[in-house]
Amino acid sequence: MPGTDPLAGAPDFAAPAGTAHAVSIAAAAWALRAAEEDRSEGVFAAIATATSLAGADAALVESISAARADEARHRELCAAIAQVLKASPSLDRRPLAARLAALPEQPLSRALALLAVEVAVGETVSCALFRAGLDGAREPLTRFALEAILRDEARHAALGWSALAALLPRSTVGGRAALHEELRQSLGLIEQTQARPALERLERGEPFDPALVSLGVLAPEARVEAFYDGLARRALPALAAPGLDGSGAWRRRYTAEGQEGPEQVGQGVV
Repeated sequence: MPGTDPLAGAPDFAAPAGTAHAVSIAAAAWALRAAEEDRSEGVFAAIATATSLAGADAALVESISAARADEARHRELCAAIAQVLKASPSLDRRPLAARLAALPEQPLSRALALLAVEVAVGETVSCALFRAGLDGAREPLTRFALEAILRDEARHAALGWSALAALLPRSTVGGRAALHEELRQSLGLIEQTQARPALERLERGEPFDPALVSLGVLAPEARVEAFYDGLARRALPALAAPGLDGSGAWRRRYTAEGQEGPEQVGQGVV
């Protein structure tokens, strides 16, 4: 709720001595999370509008609106922790605006694209990453926040899959083809943004401060493993249930005419 202290009931931040540099990196990570959660709120707002215009069941629209409120709460929590750690979040919805501008105007097609990519697939991957961060986190405030966010993200992922299954049968043959193309393009982009930076760090052999793990920051190896577990081993097979060819979209993620991509990224993980 507006005006509620996002850190009410949270433990004080208690980083181990001698980890000032690690704390500064963790602060930046929380600031980035605040921006990501802010964009997620915008995604759910767009889905709520699209599903309502598409004539979706009122209970589904209400659940999506509740998820939007969760994301707003996550944003405030992440921003508050960043500020405790002396970082200033910078919220920027321009990437979301560009994403929404590229989507179809037709409400059902718009809703399906966002539900498939940002919610069903995206929140499943997000759960894997948050779970991996929580597994290594030892600092009390970090664990408090990661646990709270992970609980909500798991519900959001389940909502994405159920909403996708409920709405996809209403789509036309052409709409399904467009959704498969949306998945193909988006899977490549997700890999490039979520996994490739960590893979490049590993290739360069850059050092990683182990103190960061206790502050919820994933080592490159852990990020790569969690990402491919969430995407390739969980989300892609689950796309088959509503009738989508996730595995095929993954194999073709860099093969569109005129599009080039690093074919070696992610090979051998499925």
